[in-house]
Amino acid sequence: MVARGDLGAELPIEEVPLLQEEIIRTCRSMQKPVIVATNMLESMIDHPTPTRAEVSDIAIAVREAADAIMLSGETAHGKYPLKAVKVMHTVALRTESSLYDPTKAPSLVARPKALLNDDFCKSQLSKMFGSHATMMANTLRTPIIVFTRVGSMAVLLSHYRPSSTIYAFTNEVRVKQRLALYQGVVPILMEFSDDAEETFSRAITSLLDAKYMNEGDYVTLVQSGSQSIWREESTHHIQVRKVQC
Repeated sequence: MVARGDLGAELPIEEVPLLQEEIIRTCRSMQKPVIVATNMLESMIDHPTPTRAEVSDIAIAVREAADAIMLSGETAHGKYPLKAVKVMHTVALRTESSLYDPTKAPSLVARPKALLNDDFCKSQLSKMFGSHATMMANTLRTPIIVFTRVGSMAVLLSHYRPSSTIYAFTNEVRVKQRLALYQGVVPILMEFSDDAEETFSRAITSLLDAKYMNEGDYVTLVQSGSQSIWREESTHHIQVRKVQC
């Protein structure tokens, strides 16, 4: 949590913007969700429109890749709580829409020869697949579907900031709650069956019913992560599939 009010009370105010950027960067490098809060739309406690500086403040937090931005007094005791939320939502969406650059692919975290190295571990292989899955989804402009029991692959994909939505299906309530904080992730609670294709079919049906996608669309399906589901421990899958009822 980047609480700018507390930071400003303990440190010179000119240091706060630099610390905000550093904290966000550090959290992202450790794959931890980060929230930017305090005074985002302070003027909307009493007024129906924000200042231009406040709008820029929201955009900066989004461009710095914070997972979430938060209101406090604006919604707790402000005169225009719903309007404040709408302003923040609109500014965040508009800023996010300008961030994706198809010419910049996420950097790979391991060299090809690392597979021959005894120090190479499962987590590095998952990172490699997460990076490639993001690159593929960005190139094809497809949403990503991942099935997870602990949330690790969904968190990793969020770290790479794909341009499309990550639909993370999990059978654990606490994992669903935790994933809701990560940027770009839409967690969905669903029981898994022993049959991978049957579970995938139910997932697609739920996405179609919720109007998240349409029949004939394509999706990138990622099967990787710290715990194997419907796959051998030594195999990882990235598939592009056409959505069919």
